[in-house]
Parts: sequence; C-alpha cells; structure tokens
Amino acid sequence: MGLFKVRKNNNKKFTQNNRRDVKYVWLASKKAVFIITGEPRESKYSYSVSIVPLHGIYYSSKDRRKYKANELNDYFVVLNIDKDDADALKGKKLVVMGYDEDELLFVTADGGDDNGDNKA
Repeated sequence: MGLFKVRKNNNKKFTQNNRRDVKYVWLASKKAVFIITGEPRESKYSYSVSIVPLHGIYYSSKDRRKYKANELNDYFVVLNIDKDDADALKGKKLVVMGYDEDELLFVTADGGDDNGDNKA
C-alpha cells in the first residue's frame, strides 16, 4: 500500500506531442508580437524558428490562408524568416514588431522601467 493514490486523468492536457498539426507560417501583417520558443534553424531556402503567436496576422502558404494569432493556439507554429533576420533573433525571447518606442512599456524583473526608475 502506497501513500499516494495513482489516478488516471482522462482529460487530455495540451502538450506539444498531441497538437493537431504543425503550421509553417510567414508574417502577413506589419505589426506582430510573438514569443520565440527555440533557436533559428537553417532550412533549404530560409530560416525558421518555433514561436507562440500573441498578436498579428500570419500567412500559411500550404493552406493559402491568413490566420489571426488566436486561431493558431492549437498548432505548433514555425515562423519562416529571412536569412538576414536570423542573426537578429538569436538569444531573443519576445519580439514586438511594427510599434513605435513611445507605444511600448518595458518593466524589468526588479519592477523598474527601462530607465532604471523603480516608481510604480
């Protein structure tokens, strides 16, 4: 007899292994926000990187349709990027494209903004 009961969980949790499909997409909008979950990899014609899209419109050439970021929640999303942009994305985690610096707010881990102020 063990101290803990082992329960079978019939609820399928959302993991990368049971996602429906992989979507290879390009950016279709001038404004986009996404989280990079991997390192850029070289393919035959371009580079690709796995992402979690948060905002923007993405184009899938296989389906020949555009997807909003929330429509790609059920997929493992791979963003195709140009070879010139691959070096700029190395080591980055969050990408915000198409917005002015005045429209963005950066809060650091210690609670201050990007100028070093700790005012709330």
